[in-house]
Amino acid sequence: MAYKTFVAGTEGLASDINTYLMNQSVMVFTNAAARLAAIPSPTEGMVTYLTGNDHFAIYSGTEWVIYDIGWNAWTPTLTNLTQGTGATLSAFYARIGKTIVAQLYITMGTGMVVGGQFSISLPVDIASANRSLTIGTCLMRDATGSVSYLGSVNALTSAPSLARMNTIGTAGATATLSSQTAGSPFTWNANANNYFQMTIMYQGV
Repeated sequence: MAYKTFVAGTEGLASDINTYLMNQSVMVFTNAAARLAAIPSPTEGMVTYLTGNDHFAIYSGTEWVIYDIGWNAWTPTLTNLTQGTGATLSAFYARIGKTIVAQLYITMGTGMVVGGQFSISLPVDIASANRSLTIGTCLMRDATGSVSYLGSVNALTSAPSLARMNTIGTAGATATLSSQTAGSPFTWNANANNYFQMTIMYQGV
C-alpha cells in the first residue's frame, strides 16, 4: 500500500481512514492481548506501541517483531546458586527485532551456596538453532585470591532458555576450558565478596 498525503479540503473517505490513515500511524495498546482483540488481521508494516512493557512492534506479515526503546530489567531464575544475605543482582536487556543484548551482575552474600554448575535463565527464549552456542563472555571474581577468571557463556541445548559458564583462563593468562562448578574456577562459597558478571547477545524467538 502506497503512502498517502491528505490534502486540506478533500473528502475524508472511510476507506482512506481504515487503510492509509490507520497504517500510517502508531497505534497504542496496553498489551499484546488488547492489540490482538483490536487488530485480529494486521497488515504488513503496521506499527504499534504497548504501554504495559514499553515495546514498539512492527508487523512483518507473519508476526509482530519487537523493537525496544531502552533497557528492560529482568529477574532471572538462578539454579544451583543461592546468593545469600546482602547479595545483589542487576540484570537488564534490550531487544532490537530478534537480537537480544543483555548484561547481568551478581554479588554473593553471607551464607551463599553454590551447589554445582549454576545456570541463569535468559530474558527472552533463544532460537532453537542457537542453543548450545557461545553467546557471550563473563568474568568470575575470586575475592579471596584477588583473581579474576575469564569465561564464555553458553546456551543450553534444550528449553527453557538457560545460560552456563565455562572458564577459559585467569586475567592475563590462558587455561584449559572447564565448566564452572562449586569449586571451579575457585571455591565460590569461601568468600561473600565473590561476584560474577556477563554480557551476552543472541537470537531470540
